Amino acid sequence: MSTPAPPQLAQRAWGIAAVAIVVLSVLPTLLVLVLVATVDEQYGWLLILTFALLVAGGSAAMLAGIVGLVFAGIRRRGFVWPAAGTVLGIALVGAASIILAVGS
Repeated sequence: MSTPAPPQLAQRAWGIAAVAIVVLSVLPTLLVLVLVATVDEQYGWLLILTFALLVAGGSAAMLAGIVGLVFAGIRRRGFVWPAAGTVLGIALVGAASIILAVGS
């Protein structure tokens, strides 16, 4: 009988945390955009705050995903969640960079 495979707890936790950070950093921006579109355009100044949160969340998600990828590389399995978190973090920071480049 062979030994059981080591659990994937660390890399899965870091990957899920990275995806959760991305979702939690996008939600305030979407909420402010809905607020601006439906209630009043004067709430647009809140986008400055949520945009900073968007960039910080993308960077934190990218780092959390990279940590998960390191754990997955050590254990040689469980790459899906950390890779998804890393890609989403990079996409979030990339989208923010494109928005800044187009806006200026």
